[in-house]
Amino acid sequence: MSERPPIEASGERAVAVGSNSGIVSTGEHATIDARTVHLSLDAVQQPADVPAPRGTTNLPAPAHPDFVDRVEPLARLEAALAEPSPAVPPVVHGLGGTGKSALALQVAHRHRHRLNPVWWLSADSASSLTHGLADLAARLAPHPHLATSTSTERAEWALSWLQAHQDWLLVLDDAASPHDLAPVLGVTTGRHIITSRRATGWRRLAQSLPLDSLPPDAAVELLMRTIESYEPDDEPTLTSLARELGNLPLALEQAAAYIDSTAITPAAYLNRLRRYPGRMFAATASGQEADDQRTVARIWQLSIQAITNQQPLAGDLLRLFAWFAPAPLPRDALEVLHEGLGEDLLAVDEALALLSDYSMINLSRQAVTVHRLVQAVARVPDPADPHRTIQDITRARERATLLLEQALPENPLFNVAGWPRWRQLLPHVMALTGQTPTEEKDLHTAGLLVAASGYLQGDHQASAALSCAKQAVDIHTRLQGPDHPATLTARSFLASAHRAVGDLQAALPLHEQNLAAHEHVHGLDHPDTLVARANLAYLYALRGELARARDLHQQNLTDMQHLHGPDHPHTINARANLASAYRDMGDLQTAIDLHRQAVIDYERVYGTDHAETVTARSNLAYAHRLAGQVDVATALFERVLSDRIRLYGPDHPLTELARQFLE
Repeated sequence: MSERPPIEASGERAVAVGSNSGIVSTGEHATIDARTVHLSLDAVQQPADVPAPRGTTNLPAPAHPDFVDRVEPLARLEAALAEPSPAVPPVVHGLGGTGKSALALQVAHRHRHRLNPVWWLSADSASSLTHGLADLAARLAPHPHLATSTSTERAEWALSWLQAHQDWLLVLDDAASPHDLAPVLGVTTGRHIITSRRATGWRRLAQSLPLDSLPPDAAVELLMRTIESYEPDDEPTLTSLARELGNLPLALEQAAAYIDSTAITPAAYLNRLRRYPGRMFAATASGQEADDQRTVARIWQLSIQAITNQQPLAGDLLRLFAWFAPAPLPRDALEVLHEGLGEDLLAVDEALALLSDYSMINLSRQAVTVHRLVQAVARVPDPADPHRTIQDITRARERATLLLEQALPENPLFNVAGWPRWRQLLPHVMALTGQTPTEEKDLHTAGLLVAASGYLQGDHQASAALSCAKQAVDIHTRLQGPDHPATLTARSFLASAHRAVGDLQAALPLHEQNLAAHEHVHGLDHPDTLVARANLAYLYALRGELARARDLHQQNLTDMQHLHGPDHPHTINARANLASAYRDMGDLQTAIDLHRQAVIDYERVYGTDHAETVTARSNLAYAHRLAGQVDVATALFERVLSDRIRLYGPDHPLTELARQFLE
């Protein structure tokens, strides 16, 4: 590489000063490069001959007085600094607002009396880095000629000084690019601490020290320490507030400052946060001297802008993820982005990698997880933010709905093989449907709610199933009318959910209304009519109207056999329902015969280990017990218990029910 032309020195002899790495100015932006800088011989002192004044530091503030529960990260950072020189410097990386700078500052203050100088450098750009090094040069050697030279020349002198001395510490804060730091990190006679939102690109330059949000107890402790008006009765609210803020240190401090400045209670702040999240994430305390750029919204706006400028799809994905739960989203569910939503698969990979690099998501081979505050900011429109327009956020919600709709297994009541998938995706369904404004919930939203209600009823989460079904009925009624087939289906799920929570009085008119509507719209022998009749018969049995229940079940079995044949699942269900009706009426031998046939049918159609087969086996066992055939019943119940432990786990209500039958 050719040298830069010498700087004119009024005819005086010039001398080269520098190390193997240098800094070159290009227009307004100074960048580090491997060039030699030429200065007048009497303009500078040789760097090796200049001692650092005792206590040379520019640390921005004393160690944070409310620095809580960072024992493990502090220990890891201290251990990295204690490694023999030359050591691989540590880079503390994580989401904006997790306290990376506070952690580095804490350690830097601890080493002020051992290392000299201890110098804080903004590393968000090559230009910032140059100016920080230039300031260090001015502090070390305030020679009048050096003071009047360019920032690039002073920065080069500082690098030469660092190369010639030992036992110093540079804190390179908020590093935007590993490449920008390479020449500075190449000076290995001292120590470096790096903080960055970038999680990757450091492999050959620094050792990774990821930093997460605070543990829940520590987050509450931070609020209690920083809210001057804190009262002991506030602690339960502070727990909720910390959880709402995702235990993020910056957000906690921002909330505490606002609470004290406005003299409101933590409960009032929490209420405002839930009602106006976008404004609260951007709010600073009244009269606060702190830089308003250090709000949660502003920090992430800058990150999102940088990400979107590099890869627009990354911004789209972040807005899409904002509608899901702050829980792991399976990576394979994202295949829908390619297969169903038309995105280029490699572009999706690149966008995910970029979001992970900026710590906006946690990415593993199995799942994607997004911090709840990142989600909250990304889904709130902001007229001042071009990346959070109403149109973009609405489109992201619609795409998130379609993604879940296509990723969920069908027929959640009977598709047992799909239940593990449902358990993974249910939190995201509930988050998306819960965050969608009522007036904007469409038929796709209703479809998610109906499916969720079916799964939740099968999983014996009756209250949640009831809420989902109510919402689905309201959506279908508003958009399609009360007698539309989709409305009737949703109403059937609602009636069943009322029945599951034990509210038979509310379930009865819904089931009766549904049967009448199906008979009117579809006719007496339509499959949906027969399902509605079976639901009403089951409810009659629960109400003690046993003869009415038996007659409807008998009619259904006859119609199902005629309509579907003897081996159809609906026919098998009808036979099992009729068996239960005879059992409830005390005709145990007829019930046992029908239950035994139902088990045989379920095993043939569903398999021996299917949940419906296990339920049929449990019903047969119960009929044998009522008939006094204890040994037969016990053997069947033991098998049922084993199957339910495998299907649901040891603590599920159905597992516990099977266990009770064996006591």
